[in-house]
Amino acid sequence: MLEIEELNLVFGDIPILREVSLCVQPGEVVAVVGESGSGKSSLARTILGLHRGRITVKAARLQLDGSELPEPGARAWRSVRGRRVGYVPQDPGNSLNPVRRIGSQVREALKLCGQPDTETEAVRRLAEVGLTDPVYARRYPHEMSGGQRQRVLIAMALAGRPGLVVADEPTSALDAEVAGQVLDALTEHTGSGTGLLLITHDLTIAAQRAHRIVVLDGGRVVETAAADRVLRRPESAAAQALHKAMPGRTSTAPASLGPPVLHARSLTKRYGKVTALDSADLTVHRGETVAVVGPSGSGKSTLARVLTGLATADEGSVELHGNQVQLVSQNPFSALEPRWSVDRIVAESLHPSLGLTRAQRSQRVLDVLDEVGLGAGFARRRPHELSGGQSQRVAIARALAPRPAIVVLDEAVSALDVVSRATVLDILARLQSSHGTAYVFITHDNLVARDIAHRTIEVRAGRVRELEFGPC
Repeated sequence: MLEIEELNLVFGDIPILREVSLCVQPGEVVAVVGESGSGKSSLARTILGLHRGRITVKAARLQLDGSELPEPGARAWRSVRGRRVGYVPQDPGNSLNPVRRIGSQVREALKLCGQPDTETEAVRRLAEVGLTDPVYARRYPHEMSGGQRQRVLIAMALAGRPGLVVADEPTSALDAEVAGQVLDALTEHTGSGTGLLLITHDLTIAAQRAHRIVVLDGGRVVETAAADRVLRRPESAAAQALHKAMPGRTSTAPASLGPPVLHARSLTKRYGKVTALDSADLTVHRGETVAVVGPSGSGKSTLARVLTGLATADEGSVELHGNQVQLVSQNPFSALEPRWSVDRIVAESLHPSLGLTRAQRSQRVLDVLDEVGLGAGFARRRPHELSGGQSQRVAIARALAPRPAIVVLDEAVSALDVVSRATVLDILARLQSSHGTAYVFITHDNLVARDIAHRTIEVRAGRVRELEFGPC
């Protein structure tokens, strides 16, 4: 079905993919794994012809169903994308039109693929991916959870009944239960002969869902084998690093707690008739990390928005005892100004009230880029030149640059591969030890919560309770 031999991709004069070869057979699930920046998303965009600008693509073979794929930018892609190759992107927030109803967007996808585009057909396609209530077709994207929006993207990707689906990190921001449901919706169609190329940084998901795993490192394929073998006996250094960095360490309590830096009392937030937060209480001390766990749509992100002042509680209060609070949001793509360079994005958080000179501001930016594992070489890049994981590290650097009393991190490592995630968690812990920064760490991954948290609370249906023995 999909055959790639000796694929090379160059951005300007920078090689991104080097001699990449892989194939996907009908009905097969092939997972591509690797660290952030290894070339996974670049490979997906190449298969879909989405590259623009200073991109050069050369390959000995780049074929779908025996015919060569068009050159980048060619009009012939209009008959390929959607009809022959479906695409499920990483970020449903940026991929769905916020001012159009879901049914309308599914109908548009059906029309573009030459399928019946009636309202009845749109409702039927949504039901195929688990959104069985017809009311979903009448909702707007902001009225749905992340998992529900991701299912909408799957329905749109399958609109033309393509023979191949490329899914780029489709579950990175979802809790384990919802991620499983989304993957079920994706892989269900492989039984009818649809091939699936699954881009993921999660070695466990790859092993559970894929027939074969392709490991990328530095733009090269360094290992290809059956999924179970890669998980149990990785041979390449890249696969071994991914395996070693899988979460599951147990965090210990801090040696001593400082004074409270945040105290929230009886927070209640409603959206229409829906109560997103219901009388939530939270106290965070200097030098403490409090993890907030819970299923998708439970109210975790609403809590983050209220704590950082991006949303106003209908009832209750938030008291801050420190210089400021910073937020690292779930979606790095919409959080970074696309026209700015990385150094300007990071410097944005260095308010004049900090009293830094221009030279001190520049040095602080370089220091914090080093702290998050990027370095000065990234300072002049722009967001479109970064991978998802690199973009999130820039967002973390911006939040840490002013040395705030407390940082609220809303799914801040969900887009990172396990190696980068472990690195960032270690960075956060080190900076906490050095500066006494407090963290409210919102995550859908209980193992990640165990890695970083001193204390864990659970949000479920808007209600907050403390877990005495950590996440289950």
